[in-house]
Amino acid sequence: MRFKKKIRTLFYSIGILLMVLGLYAFKSNSGVDKEYVLQTPWDNLKVLPQDISKDSLTHLMKNYSKSLGVNCNHCHVPSKEDPTELDFSSDEKIEKEIARGMIVMTNEVNEKYFQPHFPDPKPAQVHVVNCVMCHRGTTNPEKYLSQMGEMYKTYHPDRDNRKEKILEKMKK
Repeated sequence: MRFKKKIRTLFYSIGILLMVLGLYAFKSNSGVDKEYVLQTPWDNLKVLPQDISKDSLTHLMKNYSKSLGVNCNHCHVPSKEDPTELDFSSDEKIEKEIARGMIVMTNEVNEKYFQPHFPDPKPAQVHVVNCVMCHRGTTNPEKYLSQMGEMYKTYHPDRDNRKEKILEKMKK
């Protein structure tokens, strides 16, 4: 009888221990919440959203940089306190204002011409047109786009004359 009582006590103890460990497993990890730092408002963001995360902003800026084939100092001036750092909030360079205009332009093109054609539920923002489509790694896309006329000089707006052009090439 005593042996059965000891076994029952042992199983109850193991059961209680497993319940306590099981409940402890569902305890929230409050240490993670303490490490989260709320993003402070950005200085001088006029076109991009104020609630953009640092990672998203960095990724976006690297994308602009690669699309135009430039470094950060193309749009941002050196800091007056420490010339080895950049002053990201300064508006001294006209390139920064031009970039803002280009961001607005691509957003408007995407909203007007592409977002309406996306299936429901429509996304809040569509990224079909972007910087690299025209710039192709250069700050001045005019150099690339100026050749577009040569690519389409056989086009006649009143009629389709592609067949005639193909026949001319075959005769040569």
